[in-house]
Amino acid sequence: MTAKSRIVILVLALVGLAFAGASTWTHYKILTDASFIPSCDVNSTFNCSQVYLSAYGSLWGVPVAIGGLFWFALVAAIAAFGRVGKGEPAGSYIFALSVVGMAVVLYLGHASYTMKAFCILCIGTYVSVVGIFLTSGASPSIPILQIPGRIFSDLVSALKKPTVAAVALAIVAATASTMAFFPKEGTRPQLPSKPIESTSDFSDAWFKQPRIDLGIPAEGAKVIIVKFNDFQCPMCRITHEAYQPVLDKFEQSNPGAVKYVLKDWPWNTKCNSNAQTLHPAACEAAAAVRIARAQGKAKEHEMEDWVFAHQTPPASPLEVQAAAQKILGISDFDRQYQQQLPAIRRDIADGVALGISGTPTYFINGVRILQNMPPPYFELAIQLELTKAAGAGK
Repeated sequence: MTAKSRIVILVLALVGLAFAGASTWTHYKILTDASFIPSCDVNSTFNCSQVYLSAYGSLWGVPVAIGGLFWFALVAAIAAFGRVGKGEPAGSYIFALSVVGMAVVLYLGHASYTMKAFCILCIGTYVSVVGIFLTSGASPSIPILQIPGRIFSDLVSALKKPTVAAVALAIVAATASTMAFFPKEGTRPQLPSKPIESTSDFSDAWFKQPRIDLGIPAEGAKVIIVKFNDFQCPMCRITHEAYQPVLDKFEQSNPGAVKYVLKDWPWNTKCNSNAQTLHPAACEAAAAVRIARAQGKAKEHEMEDWVFAHQTPPASPLEVQAAAQKILGISDFDRQYQQQLPAIRRDIADGVALGISGTPTYFINGVRILQNMPPPYFELAIQLELTKAAGAGK
């Protein structure tokens, strides 16, 4: 490693460390704050949330971003404290680490390509790893095959220096503490129950919103709520848990006045050619709930609860099928799945016509609402529509 390559590697490692830190913080916020919408969620293709919440966002329950923090910190430390010049091992150690880093980058990059979902912050770390790989590979150092025979002695020699030992301890401690305090796999964030600051301001803004005729018969209802849903989508589960008590409340106070329509938008090309494959059993889950619906509300809710509860890690198609057979008492899931596909695809066609690009997407009497609307505002929007309908009927 030359003096020039040391500077390049150190800069790249610090840049990568910044991207990995931003990725870790963003992943943490997604898991702990259901109202948080990352700035890197540009659209359905460049979407950090989809990547972090996918099966590739964590390894054995540990976010990949934390591994990036450790890797870049280690490379930066070696570049900063390692001696330069031919015959010095620092450059070869960095190159060996970069080979591992490149393997991870290629794997994760292929996973993103398969999902058709990319994380801008992750791309920043990939570029940094590639730069470190190319720079360290071009730097003169010891032959790579000598590393196994001298790694232990070089490590002991380096740790005898108080500054190096302190930095190494800090890296290990910081990584361990981040892993310890990071939300565990299966964390279930809730939408904040934000108090309503101004009913009049919300009312004025609500009635200025554009409305779309969804073509759904009211059948006596005053308010029609439509949700485009994917049962393996974490935010779909969060909004289901947050809004269901509100819907139950109106069903008790105004029976039949609020009509709730659930439409399918599975993120899987198996049944939805207009979306990417983000969730492995989204199509099977949609079909299972539809099959359950034919057996009554109790079975529908039981099947819904099961698929929502098995999002982390995401249930496989075979697991959904087995659950449907057990809960619904059926033995011909494959045949019934095929029977449900036309209805699922009709919902998808409706979604295409409405420009659906993410789940969940809600409409209240044709007004599209944000997926992170706090429950009190969701309830207020319904109440405003009921009050408006009552006034129009006088």
